[in-house]
Amino acid sequence: MARMRVNGQALEFALDPATPLLWALRDAANLTGTKQGCGGTGECGACTVIVDGGAVLSCKVAIGSLEGADVTTIEGLAGHPLTLALVAEDAIGCGFCLPGFTCGAAALLQQSARPAAEQVDALPTRCACGLQPRLRRAVERAAGAMAANAQPPQQPPARSQIPEIVTPPR
Repeated sequence: MARMRVNGQALEFALDPATPLLWALRDAANLTGTKQGCGGTGECGACTVIVDGGAVLSCKVAIGSLEGADVTTIEGLAGHPLTLALVAEDAIGCGFCLPGFTCGAAALLQQSARPAAEQVDALPTRCACGLQPRLRRAVERAAGAMAANAQPPQQPPARSQIPEIVTPPR
């Protein structure tokens, strides 16, 4: 039995330890947001999830090697600044590669506060819909939102520092 936390919930998989994480998530945990696209060769990136903070191709890792791991799937990223940015940038497309891209990009944002376009392009997921420029913009938008939220709260300006608003005559 493989025990791990998936999206913050403790799970125990009563499956063969050689079972790929992809199939444990989809078939046993009913977390179907993680996609399979390449038949388990690891070439498409659609199955990317976050394991202990890093992007992992779930079709290539066995659950037996993940004892005690912390796994985040696309379902665990609801409300994340990146998912909100993807919607704002209209970077949804067909949605097949999006869960893997989102997980990979969220892991990248954990490692680099302002990832370069080259880093985003190096993610293992490729979008066949041609949304790469929008995906890049979404990552940039999410990075900005995350940086703004990480700032300590600003003190409001003193009353004497607030400029007077002058309305021009009509």
